[in-house]
Amino acid sequence: MDKIELLELINKGESSFVEFKADTTDIKAETIAEYVVCFANSKGGTILLGVEDDGTITGLKGRFPEYGTWISDAIQGWMHPNIIVDYEEVPVEKKLRVAVIMVPMSVAKPYCKRKGKDAKERYYIRDVTRCREADREELRRLFQSSGVIHFEMTPVPRSIPNDLNETLLVEYFRQVRNIGYDDKSKWLRLLMDNQILSEELGDVNCTLAGLILFGKKDRIKRLIPQSGVTAVEYDAPDADVAGRYRKEINGPLLSLRESSGIVTEEGIIDQAVNFVLRVRSKEKIEGTRRVTEYDYPPDVLREVVVNAVAHRDYTIGGTNIGIWLYPDRLEIDSPGNLPNTITIERMKSGARYHRNQMIVDYLRDMEYVEGSGRGVSRKIIRGMVEHNGKEPDFELRGEALRVTLYA
Repeated sequence: MDKIELLELINKGESSFVEFKADTTDIKAETIAEYVVCFANSKGGTILLGVEDDGTITGLKGRFPEYGTWISDAIQGWMHPNIIVDYEEVPVEKKLRVAVIMVPMSVAKPYCKRKGKDAKERYYIRDVTRCREADREELRRLFQSSGVIHFEMTPVPRSIPNDLNETLLVEYFRQVRNIGYDDKSKWLRLLMDNQILSEELGDVNCTLAGLILFGKKDRIKRLIPQSGVTAVEYDAPDADVAGRYRKEINGPLLSLRESSGIVTEEGIIDQAVNFVLRVRSKEKIEGTRRVTEYDYPPDVLREVVVNAVAHRDYTIGGTNIGIWLYPDRLEIDSPGNLPNTITIERMKSGARYHRNQMIVDYLRDMEYVEGSGRGVSRKIIRGMVEHNGKEPDFELRGEALRVTLYA
């Protein structure tokens, strides 16, 4: 970085990616480590040491003979796991230098600040222009995004085995695993071995994945209220107008099917897909046949909905998956940012990411998910281009991934 680049960066002010710190006596090693942790747990960033909060350049004060060594020791001594930062000193005027500490976006999240192996660990995140300690829900999401824990396998407090839909479970194990219903003790062991039930809290509880996949509708809604879908149809392309029709879709992800494949009770996925298909379809006569035309191909629509429920972040409470149906487009919002190294471009080119591997595995068993992991590139993008020549949009909007299909 040269002087001009530095001045341009300072002129833009502090942001989610830039922090100004004056080189005062209260800037200790642990302070530097705290800000490095903060950026490393977010999307990376730059710390400018020698710049006041208002952007005034006061420079390094010469408190240390080698600032680079001091910063490296601070990170190694206070941060876990360790991370390599880029460091340089940029001269602004004679005897006026600014230290530039560039923290990369890293794959080893979550990072914490601690001194010694047995010290208390503190986790920080970037919140607009400040660094703050992560709360319990944010910390849970950090650990899940790292793959250290799999939230869908955790037990749901206050849930019991009777919260599961026995008919749905019996049909799954009969059709997919060729296992029939036996005596109750063996059945409970089977469900625990397959992580549908858990004994982790001392009692036998449903896991989050087990309840979402196989639970009774009323119990899922009560115990995991964020697991549903809110679908709204609009008369105009303006999101500010009132919706014409609104439907709250709750229940298990999986549909109950007979051995012939006929659906006898729709799960969330089939309900959400059919909501759009019923609203955005028309019939015409071709020769002697009545043919249904859809604004959105059923295979594409199904893939988008499956991705939304399979990869959403279930640690984020208070919000359903959103399906917003406008005259000219369909928007589907799935709560949760993309995991560590995945970007939208990598996702579009076929990179795999499974936030909820267990849920994905069960959906694959029931043929909702194909094995190749290329549903976005092969089914969604290619399917819409072949349908009407309009490529879908993918964008992160706050704490949600939005997919937009155009009619």
